[in-house]
Amino acid sequence: MPKLSVVIPTKNEQDAIAGIIEKCRAVLAGIDHEVIVVDASDDNTPAEALRAGAKVVRQIGTGGVGEGLIQGFYWSRGEYIALLDGDGTYDPADLQKVVRPLLDGEADVVNGNRFANMEEGAMPFGNRAGNWILTWVGNLLFHTRIKDSQSGMKAFRRDIMTRVSLWERGFPIISEILAEASKFDLRIVEVGITYRRRLGKSKLRASSEGPRILWAILNMLRDYDPLFLFTMIGLALIAAGFVVAWPVAFEYVERGVFTMLGRALLAILLWLSGLLSIFTGIVLDSINYSLRKIETHTARHQ
Repeated sequence: MPKLSVVIPTKNEQDAIAGIIEKCRAVLAGIDHEVIVVDASDDNTPAEALRAGAKVVRQIGTGGVGEGLIQGFYWSRGEYIALLDGDGTYDPADLQKVVRPLLDGEADVVNGNRFANMEEGAMPFGNRAGNWILTWVGNLLFHTRIKDSQSGMKAFRRDIMTRVSLWERGFPIISEILAEASKFDLRIVEVGITYRRRLGKSKLRASSEGPRILWAILNMLRDYDPLFLFTMIGLALIAAGFVVAWPVAFEYVERGVFTMLGRALLAILLWLSGLLSIFTGIVLDSINYSLRKIETHTARHQ
């Protein structure tokens, strides 16, 4: 069993993949490792990857990078697993920095922060803004302190795969890994890495993937911390109710009349919806607590 498995999902990266694999092997020469390419290409990417010495697995299904990574994790054999993109944006030399906290026993999951050393023009402004928003939302909801949650270079101990559940089939899996780590109170360490202009055409569309990632984050929070999510929604609805009801109250106090019946009914609906949301969060949180107790009890007796 190798010490480290490097998983690289690819789709039409024939110009970059060989150089990436060769550099991975050179950088990790002192560590027993394997490089696994999970390929969904219709060009010469798999041939180039094989020539460079990687194990190549044909991606099954029509999913995206998430599906490729999950299949790569399945085929990997290493005690530790690292992942990076195959488009040349990540420097394989940073694998040493990303893996080191795992080897030293200082972390369970390591995240690479691309903003520590980003080449000018490597990330368009729209992607940068979307990354900042998604990272901020993820930190708020999952109680983490990550600077680059959407980074495609991460590493973790293989044994945590028996605890976490990864369901996302596209780019949201990058956020899901950190959310799962937070859920189980795993030690997350972030290290600075280099990020460069990609080779070839980008497959990421910020306008479509950003909302998908944000929606996935909210869905994950619904499963991990429903009390927080539904309480925030409930409080927002209650606050909106007060905003809607303010003119009604002002009219009644100042003029002694009550004419805004529609506005009053809307305010009442918002208040009731807010209370229902908070009650839903309490119920789901109780169910989650019971499930966690069952999981803990089962794990202790396995």
